[in-house]
Amino acid sequence: MNGDADLDLLGVLVTRRDRLIEVAGVLRRYGFASIAAQLEGAGGPVRRAAAAVADRLIDPDLETESAGQRLRGALTELGTTAIKLGQLLSLRPDVVGPAIAAELSSLRSGVPADPPGHAEATVAEELGADVGELFASFDPTPLASGSVAQVHRATRHDGSRVVVKVLHRHVRRRVLEDLELLGALSVWAEAVSPTAHRLRFAAVVADFDRSMRGAVDLGQELANLQRFGAMFADDDGVRVPLAHPDRSGTTVLTMEEMAGTVLDGPDSVRAAGWTPDALASRTAGVYLTMVFRHGIYHTDPHPGNFLLNPGVITILDFGDVARITRTRREQLEDLVAAVGGGDPLSTAEALLAITDAPPDLRPSEVQDDVESLITDRLSGGVAAIDLTAVSRGVAAVVQRHGLSLPGEIALVLRVITLLQGLAADIGADLDLAEISRPFALDVAQHRLDPRTALARAMRTGRSWERLLETLPGEVAALLQQVRREGGADLRIKDPDGIADRIVDGLLTAALVLSAGELVSRGTAPRIGSVSVPGVAVAGAAWLRWRSLRARRTGGPSAAARLRLAERVIRSARRPTAP
Repeated sequence: MNGDADLDLLGVLVTRRDRLIEVAGVLRRYGFASIAAQLEGAGGPVRRAAAAVADRLIDPDLETESAGQRLRGALTELGTTAIKLGQLLSLRPDVVGPAIAAELSSLRSGVPADPPGHAEATVAEELGADVGELFASFDPTPLASGSVAQVHRATRHDGSRVVVKVLHRHVRRRVLEDLELLGALSVWAEAVSPTAHRLRFAAVVADFDRSMRGAVDLGQELANLQRFGAMFADDDGVRVPLAHPDRSGTTVLTMEEMAGTVLDGPDSVRAAGWTPDALASRTAGVYLTMVFRHGIYHTDPHPGNFLLNPGVITILDFGDVARITRTRREQLEDLVAAVGGGDPLSTAEALLAITDAPPDLRPSEVQDDVESLITDRLSGGVAAIDLTAVSRGVAAVVQRHGLSLPGEIALVLRVITLLQGLAADIGADLDLAEISRPFALDVAQHRLDPRTALARAMRTGRSWERLLETLPGEVAALLQQVRREGGADLRIKDPDGIADRIVDGLLTAALVLSAGELVSRGTAPRIGSVSVPGVAVAGAAWLRWRSLRARRTGGPSAAARLRLAERVIRSARRPTAP
């Protein structure tokens, strides 16, 4: 760590000293003294904090519990931020391991409601009027209470029934303070721990930070409700609560009260007019649309977030929403398509393109595991892919080889697994491949769509256009540097021939640029209006491009080819005689 980072870390640790003492004490009591001891190396304030709780013993009642159970207990005791962090880590078996991830997945974040009157005070403070003026009625007894907010029934003056979600008092301040401490410790952990650095723990915490800041800003949930409402506006089978922006803010969210049967096992499904099979397939289709068509999706498909009516699914609680970028979606599609093709090499390449790999990784070993854990279990092409089996296989390969999945991909795979669990909970009599088939078919259709191919080609073309705009100046600067430093003797330590391929690319680009200039100038001799030298150089560029597909085993040195690229550009830019 550099000096500024050290000072920032120490500053946070000093200002959050009391909370750090509490965290260290809980960790020691739950049998994670080694983690608390590691904190002692972070600086003087941390050592003093650890010493203040050093005499605490591990609770004997916890000694028989597994590491996952003890970690779940510690996070629960530490409160909202820690619970939410545990829920995030349950999505990352590549970080904490499958056993601990499974245990953390059972974390629930309900907390007691605020004392009477606190919710009303928050509403008045946020909206600038008493609840009696804002609503015809407001039930002071909460309908439910979670880690971040509690929910009250109310009625608007027009008679419409609504629910009002109100942040717990002081929860925003506590969460932001915890995030500041957690962010500082994650940066320190990456600096002192190779494992934390390899797993990009600071990036994981940064993703968590963004998520939690959204969770304690109900204005973002309001925007999510409006966005998803518009997304499914033309689908009569999916309902999203209607938001009321005039009665909402950063600490208060008013939305339509939804009616329906609470999803609670197979009996509730049948009572609502569904069969378990139909509900499992429909739910998978809804989430497919979110992920692969819109790139934004509801991340918590557990039974409590669904209400059922005949032919209609109502989705609740849009505080936990995630995005997946177009690039990540395409990478995930590439992985699914490679698995569907049954090619272990392509599947391994697609997986390695997504993950961060340690420097000593052997791709051949990854390919072997991919073949045994993923592709050997699947047959019949993309239409028969079981995405939950793919998700489990990917998690196993990632864990075994020390790979690190991007948070966006890990969360999507986790949601697919949760959908599988939902299907099992309601007694859906479908095999896993049947449940996930709509996902895979949509991926295949999307990849085969000519518009998708055209969009990719256009993005590639724009990338080349930007490269060609900047390349002449960058090549000229490189050539000037070569001339200043002697030019003729350019030595590059490059056992893999990477520099050769880069220089070949520069030479090819120089030929393309030269061909463009010769053709645009109409350089003589010409056939009609077409420049013969321009066509010849374009042909040379094409031949050169083809040669890049095979690794060169001999030929001129990198410096010689740089000089050749310089001569090509110079000759193309000479004034043309009239």
